[in-house]
Amino acid sequence: MPAPFRPLVGTLAVVALLAITAPAPAQKPFDDPVLERMRKDIFFLASQECEGRGIDTKGIEKAADRVADVFRESGLKPAMKDGSYFQPFSVTMSSKLGAPTELALAGPDGAKKEPKLNTDYSPMGFSPTSKVSGDLVFAGYGITAPGLKYDDYAGLDVEGKIVVILRRTPRYNEKGDKRFDTTVNASDDSTHAAFATKIEVAQKHKAAGLVIVNDTSAAGKNDPIAQYGQHASGTAPAKFPVLFLKRAVLDEILTAVKEKSLTEIETAINENLKPQSFAIKGWKADAEVTVDRKEVKVKNVVGVLEGAGPLKDETVVIGAHYDHVGYGGFGSAGGPTAKGKIHYGADDNASGTTGLMELARRFGAIKNRQGRRIVFIAFSAEEIGLVGSQFYCKEPLFPLDKTVAMINMDMIGRTKPVPTDWLGLFGKKDRLVVYGTGTSDGFAELVQEANKKPDFKLSVLPAGTGPSDHDSFYRKKIPVLFLYTGTHGEYHKPTDVPEKIDVPGMKKTTDFAEYLLTDLSTRESPPKYIAVKDPWVDPTESRPARVMGPRLGILPSYTFEGEGVLLDGVSPGGAAEKAGLKEGDIIVEVGGKATPNVGAYMTAMGAQKAGNAIDIVVERKGKKLTLKAKPE
Repeated sequence: MPAPFRPLVGTLAVVALLAITAPAPAQKPFDDPVLERMRKDIFFLASQECEGRGIDTKGIEKAADRVADVFRESGLKPAMKDGSYFQPFSVTMSSKLGAPTELALAGPDGAKKEPKLNTDYSPMGFSPTSKVSGDLVFAGYGITAPGLKYDDYAGLDVEGKIVVILRRTPRYNEKGDKRFDTTVNASDDSTHAAFATKIEVAQKHKAAGLVIVNDTSAAGKNDPIAQYGQHASGTAPAKFPVLFLKRAVLDEILTAVKEKSLTEIETAINENLKPQSFAIKGWKADAEVTVDRKEVKVKNVVGVLEGAGPLKDETVVIGAHYDHVGYGGFGSAGGPTAKGKIHYGADDNASGTTGLMELARRFGAIKNRQGRRIVFIAFSAEEIGLVGSQFYCKEPLFPLDKTVAMINMDMIGRTKPVPTDWLGLFGKKDRLVVYGTGTSDGFAELVQEANKKPDFKLSVLPAGTGPSDHDSFYRKKIPVLFLYTGTHGEYHKPTDVPEKIDVPGMKKTTDFAEYLLTDLSTRESPPKYIAVKDPWVDPTESRPARVMGPRLGILPSYTFEGEGVLLDGVSPGGAAEKAGLKEGDIIVEVGGKATPNVGAYMTAMGAQKAGNAIDIVVERKGKKLTLKAKPE
């Protein structure tokens, strides 16, 4: 699992083998043959031989071969047309601009502009070595969103032309019902705002090049341009030059053709959410970008069990990423002393990969299996931004419109006993966090059914987004479920070793996943996708909540396993304290909306207005109280 939710990929250093961290003695073998083979799998994947499975190491190749061997031995067929289990793609490790790199703008009556590199414009890291010449066309925010009935490209001919667009989305800083996309939580607006999405949309419309300028929310006072190195590493190159340009340069061109100013155009779009696109008559651009790019070839490992019967043409994906951070050149949480040491990544995510291989064995052993096709995918390059799963979703080996669900396993090796009730009166159970229960009708019930035998203390969250590979499928409108046992002090450190894995607990999570996969691959009607507004929240990680909207001034507990939001404290002088909320209270309702978890609380608060009185329902010592609060 990558550390940031929205992956911000920095420079990936290729680290030499500076040091080796020797693992502790191996765990004692298990008598149970299933536990023993899972123990052997995770000890191999998290061994010195696999070198932390960094995408720039030889060790990750050994891990990929091990996964492919298990798929083959289990009876899974290679998913690639060439008979291979490997779906290859490339990842940029480092990149820098070379010469020539230049931009010239030409207009009617001999008008010319030659923006200055790194001052007025800069190629973005998505740019390949390339050259383009073409007419300029303004396409608003560069968004095509049929579900929102919004399309900046509607009626616009951009084939072979250079498209100029605004950064982000309309109404970027608005909240509640005024937002551009109210079908998802605020952080998910970045789906349309993402540079990669804008590039993909421009490519689909057959543009020859792309120029991006800051919208007013990003421009601020100084209108900074996105420099080349900011997006150079970890990204897949576009098919054409992608340039970032100062607003002032574009405004001068718009003034020359007697169009509205950029601010006026933005205002018009934001007022009515109607595109304001047009050809910039008489103006063209000539651009050349030279790039010295170092790429690493990586691969997803994909095996398939074909379906049988009336459901055979539909697909369920079960996945886990098998890469980690190698020698800690990028993504290490261990500090300077950890650099150059193997980051074994036993929990993250040799554990999920071990579960994936075990499920391949189990389902591959079923004779005359009926139901949907099951596609098993070990993703690569997850740690640098979900790149492997995003690549699969762009280049699917089986149609996404026939893919009815995706199950993801990431960090399932550290089951932890937690109280079954918030007072701790009724003992403890192993915890399992399940995300995505809101992404389809019936998923919440399915998860409870799956838990009858494993008997976890479940933390269920509706969100379909998050910092792992299910996110890529959810954004393609595919229902998802994500299994996770929680973070810990060894996360992204050399000390995440297999000796610390709870193998029986990992098997129990795999059993849970087996039930889900059996149901989803055989149920008569496919699950129906539902967009979820609840944001990603990790209930196993202690960090302050970032509430979108007004604030009460509370400190929620992120380890509370009951229904509602337990308060670890309230801010002195804040709205919560003024309303009478106290440490130990459990908020169960905000403004008439139930708050079964922190995510629901954040969503409910995001719909409120500062200064307006709202009802806050709390449980205190077994009784419900309704308090009036004015969030600030």
